[in-house]
Amino acid sequence: MRSVLYRFPDLQQFEQIVCSPEEGDLELGLPAGEVVADGEWVLAIFELGENRRATSAAACASVSPEGARLTFEPRDWRRLAHFAQTEATRPGSIPDTDAAALPLAAGEARPAAPPRAGPAVRAPSQPAPPPQGGKGARVLVVDDEAPLRELLSAMLEAVELAVVAVASAEEALELVRGSAFQLVVLDWNLPRMTGIELCRTLRQEPGLRELPVLFLTANASSQDMVHAFASGADDYMVKPFRAPELRARIFSLLRRSRRGAS
Repeated sequence: MRSVLYRFPDLQQFEQIVCSPEEGDLELGLPAGEVVADGEWVLAIFELGENRRATSAAACASVSPEGARLTFEPRDWRRLAHFAQTEATRPGSIPDTDAAALPLAAGEARPAAPPRAGPAVRAPSQPAPPPQGGKGARVLVVDDEAPLRELLSAMLEAVELAVVAVASAEEALELVRGSAFQLVVLDWNLPRMTGIELCRTLRQEPGLRELPVLFLTANASSQDMVHAFASGADDYMVKPFRAPELRARIFSLLRRSRRGAS
């Protein structure tokens, strides 16, 4: 998962940008030296002032002749603004959801605040009640890395999927037993119960046997892939991944599941 680092010399410049955007403008120009691919989802990390406090948010990159920029979801932009306001009124505090402070290399200079760029972005409408497949479907993301859960949630909600994200297989199993989901995006390497064990458990329960499971994991060997499919997986992708491919595979599984149900 790629990250992009913004450095602000002080909190005031960061607060000015995130708390007073132009109407609908939820974009930032890319910092000097950073490179992104069009349509790529990244984790934007904001380091503030000499005390090196930091926060982060997922964003989608776009590249045009005018330059590269990152577009943020409204909820994430609001969280950045809340962070700036909290820091301004209570110096020294960092919300639990934010990243840890990041060190600077020796002698590294702090550039000016990043440029603003790009056209206005319209906030997405609220998702409709979950159907059996396609947009609005309920997707359960299971991964023990909080930044990746946040990234996947933002990426999938941007294409109108209803996302619930948890950090363990045990939490996931409790959720799918109690409410309806149309797809599970599952990491292999989880604390305690592994993704493989969770997938096998789902395939043994009558009400969950047909629930599509897509593994999204760093395990890249062909043997791992065979092992996952043998446990009952429907698809398998290796990290790092490209957002367009992941979205395409998710919607393919949702369409397949909808056809099977009908």
